[in-house]
Amino acid sequence: MKNLTYAVERLLDTGWTPDQTAELDHLPDGRPFPSVLGVQQEFAKVGLELRIKQNLIFNCYRATWGPAGEPLDDHTPADERHGTVIGSCPREASVYALAQLREGLREQQLAGRRPALADLTSDAAGYAAATM
Repeated sequence: MKNLTYAVERLLDTGWTPDQTAELDHLPDGRPFPSVLGVQQEFAKVGLELRIKQNLIFNCYRATWGPAGEPLDDHTPADERHGTVIGSCPREASVYALAQLREGLREQQLAGRRPALADLTSDAAGYAAATM
């Protein structure tokens, strides 16, 4: 639970707040965070697909994302459209992935750059503005 709490705190640090359409889970202290399905829906809003895969050898979960419709490869280097994080459970991996995505979008906005995700979907710029 400690790792999940850390992931939720990272997500909250990005300014994330629950909306009425998101499916939510809650930490034992009551703080809400998006469920795995809710996180996948957030990625879909910006034209990305999030896949969570268990790694039995290392007893962890890998959350990998990239443009929707593009084959997801765990070995694709991270860039503005691709990323991978590791978690001890699917919920931790998905929440931490969303925190990383939101942080990347925020950094692009602060740098005055057009979000790279805007090339994927016309909703990406609106999503970034509305959620940051």
